[in-house]
Amino acid sequence: MPPKKKKASGDASKGEKVFKNLCAVCHSLSSHSVGPALGAAAGNNIASGDGFAYSGALSAKATLKWSDVNLDKWLASPASFAPGNAMAFAGIPSVKDRSDLIAFLKGG
Repeated sequence: MPPKKKKASGDASKGEKVFKNLCAVCHSLSSHSVGPALGAAAGNNIASGDGFAYSGALSAKATLKWSDVNLDKWLASPASFAPGNAMAFAGIPSVKDRSDLIAFLKGG
C-alpha cells in the first residue's frame, strides 16, 4: 500500500497549470514518456517507478523519498539535487510555483 500523501501548502489547481506548462512536455501522470510517470511519485522512493530507466545520478538517491523538501530541491535545480542526472531542465525559480506543483503532484 503506498504511503498516504500529506496535503501540501500550495494551490493544486495552480500547480496543475505549472505541470501543463513546464512538465507535460516530457512527463505524464499515468505513463512513462520521455520522463517517468509522476502521478504516484510524491511520497515514494526516488527512482522507484517500475519500467523506467533512471539515470545513475537519480538511482543513487533511491533510498530517499520524494518528500516535499526533496521535491522542492529537485524542482528548484535538478542539476544541483542530482548532479549528472539526465533531465534537461534548469528548474523552477519561483518558490510559489514549486509549492503549487508539489500540491498538484500530491493530489491536491
